[in-house]
Amino acid sequence: MIKTHLELHRWMLKARDPNLSLGEDFAQTGDWLAAEVPGNVYQTLLEAGQIPDPFYGLNEPLVQWVAHSDWLYRTSFEMSTQTLLEPHIDLCLDGLDTFATVWLNGEQILQSDNMFVPHRVNIKPQLRQGPNELHILFESALRKGRELEQHYGKRHLWNGDSSRLYVRKAQYHYGWDWGPVLLTAGPWKAVYLEAYTVRIAEIHAPPVLSADLTQASLPIAVQLEGITQGAEMQIALYGPDGTPIHQSTHPASSLQHHISIDAPQLWWPNGYGPQALYTLQVSLHSGGQRLTEQTQRLGLRQLRVVQEPVEGEAGSSFYFEVNNTPIFAGGANWIPDDTFLNRITPQRYAQRVQQAAQAHLVMLRVWGGGIYEDSAFYEACDELGLLVWQDFMFACGLYPAHREFLHSVQLEAQATVRRLRHHPSLALWCGNNEDYAIAESVGGYGPGADRSRFVALEIYEQLLPEICKALDPTRLYWPGSPYGGALSSEPTIGDRHTWEIWHGNMAAYQQYPQFEGRLVSEFGMQSFPSLALLERYIPQAERFPQSRTLEHHNKAGPTGGRTDGHRRLAVYLSDNLKDPVSLEGYVYSTQFIQAEAMRYAYSGFRRRWGQAGRRAVGGALVWQLNDCWPVTSWAIIDSLGSEKPAYYVIRRAMAPITVGLSPEGAVWAVNGTAETRALALNLQGFALDGQEVASETRLVHLEPNRTTELGSWKPPADEPLIMAARLLEGNTVIARDSQWPEPYKFYRFPQPELQLEPIGQDSFSLSVKKPAKGVCLEAPGARWSDNFLDLLPGDPQIVRVEDLIGRVITVRWLEGQPLKFGR
Repeated sequence: MIKTHLELHRWMLKARDPNLSLGEDFAQTGDWLAAEVPGNVYQTLLEAGQIPDPFYGLNEPLVQWVAHSDWLYRTSFEMSTQTLLEPHIDLCLDGLDTFATVWLNGEQILQSDNMFVPHRVNIKPQLRQGPNELHILFESALRKGRELEQHYGKRHLWNGDSSRLYVRKAQYHYGWDWGPVLLTAGPWKAVYLEAYTVRIAEIHAPPVLSADLTQASLPIAVQLEGITQGAEMQIALYGPDGTPIHQSTHPASSLQHHISIDAPQLWWPNGYGPQALYTLQVSLHSGGQRLTEQTQRLGLRQLRVVQEPVEGEAGSSFYFEVNNTPIFAGGANWIPDDTFLNRITPQRYAQRVQQAAQAHLVMLRVWGGGIYEDSAFYEACDELGLLVWQDFMFACGLYPAHREFLHSVQLEAQATVRRLRHHPSLALWCGNNEDYAIAESVGGYGPGADRSRFVALEIYEQLLPEICKALDPTRLYWPGSPYGGALSSEPTIGDRHTWEIWHGNMAAYQQYPQFEGRLVSEFGMQSFPSLALLERYIPQAERFPQSRTLEHHNKAGPTGGRTDGHRRLAVYLSDNLKDPVSLEGYVYSTQFIQAEAMRYAYSGFRRRWGQAGRRAVGGALVWQLNDCWPVTSWAIIDSLGSEKPAYYVIRRAMAPITVGLSPEGAVWAVNGTAETRALALNLQGFALDGQEVASETRLVHLEPNRTTELGSWKPPADEPLIMAARLLEGNTVIARDSQWPEPYKFYRFPQPELQLEPIGQDSFSLSVKKPAKGVCLEAPGARWSDNFLDLLPGDPQIVRVEDLIGRVITVRWLEGQPLKFGR
């Protein structure tokens, strides 16, 4: 019989009454709220008006009682006589958050203590014809975690309640230095029934390419569950354009197959070629009837991490090579896009990944304090060419390693690797985030350390690599991030987190190039979110820069102490800019600082991409791409989806061809394409009043996929100069960069006489008579092709816009009075 699938969406929810027995509590007729599944307790309470929005104002502390309570879910479903005749009927619970006990018709069928482990339970013995009752108890993760902590002992961590280390739950739910404390509970993934004679449990088809990439081999392993007698299997492979490439029929008992592909269409990272995706379809048939089918989209590509000597330097490289092409992994760190995970729709995943792709990013790192993301995320990365650095879900703590914990982690890792390993975007498995660093901080790792204090090494150096080797041997397993040398901060081996700027001694952001690593997998600078977001979530009376509410929406701070993100941000503001007074000015100024910091970082790190044999820096992943709630943070896209100015700076810095200028006058260019380019290099020097005082143009040849040093250029001057560099092909500007006298607070910049002129329906030309630094175009909901521009006389820039109809444009720049333009 054809496989039957029944989603269980509609449930009822109530808080557990500790004065009643569990049976009495489930039988209560009052206090139940309608709940959607997938979902969580907070969402249901919020939609029912039972709690205030924890994202608004100072509401977060008012809802903490939810995490201290136990919660009951119940639903009922009908079971027909015909369905009961099926030989197999399973209850599938793809994700239970977190300590859950499940009963069907009064009989306990499951206990779960890991949010990341999916469950499939044979329930045929418990089912009955007609109505069936399904109950779930979710116990407080905070209470259960503290009970485990009391039993096994308190362990060291950064961020959140220390009991989180014992709980296999999204760690950011306990609060982080950019997120609120909101410990969700509930069936956060789908709950459904499957009735079948036979089903396809798994398809594994890891592509193998020849060294010259002209041949591909597709070994196919199919795992079936159920009765295969009399059934046959059909295997079909379709090309990226839907053209059939292979079709064959086999007995269902035949589980190993092989397909050869001549002249395969390759899958490439963003900007390096197309993202060709093949479709593999496996179906089961009996008596002329299709029983079930399963499809996978596959990308044919070759990938390795290159760790080889760097000519003239200590240590070794760390960069990705795809299809024999070295790739500079410019990208960003990804956190869950919402605290309430079920609000992240496939469309929202696609939009956020598309924003990353449009910024010329090549890699997203799924950070270890969040979740293994929904399949929609990885599918979007497959389609848009974003490589994925995938952490396992451990972050900033000394995790335990007792037997029950290890067993839970084993189930979690096996399920995760099996679910994600077919994605061509998946580039690397990583054991954790910063756990080696925190172990160093307490003497548990590093030269002369007492490793007995770091018991989770059994997870990172035994359990996880063994699982990856068994289930996905084609990808590198990397023990942690950062990791590499004798210490995790080693700059010449492995990956590095650069936090000397912002954290540590708060070095000047202009020094970013001094704090490089072979791959810089974290670095960042905070800024306020958009003004539109603040106006939505901050009460009118609190909309001033140092308000209590705004400080509450900045979670950065020392572990265990009062948040101090606002103080650190104030230092960087004070060091560089004149003090802003209004909230609008503060938003602009903090975003200006973040954007300038990213300009120094990406430009400096990418300059060190070098050339073959000299790949000194193999990538740069900003902390962070996105936010999970309205907050002042390191994100370059806020929780409304609005791109901050830093987003556009990174977009220009990651363009296929860039030009760079250092404050000392060094000039260089990076050609990320596969072809040599002959371009004109135009260098100009301007006084602050806009007078051109020096100019030079020369032809340069930029070899493919490398940095070309172009000498130095710093004309003598008795006054502060703005230095500008442009690369041109004919009259078309390919790339720009400029260096202005710093710190900006020491100078008065004249009004630029800025002009904004429409070109057709969706473009504008911006021009100035005098220099304008950091020109920002603002219109809530509008999407810009470029922003945060440095405008110089004689060099107009054109910006395209989407979704502007009916909106007024506000233009801001450094030390300028905002201008408004209507359409």
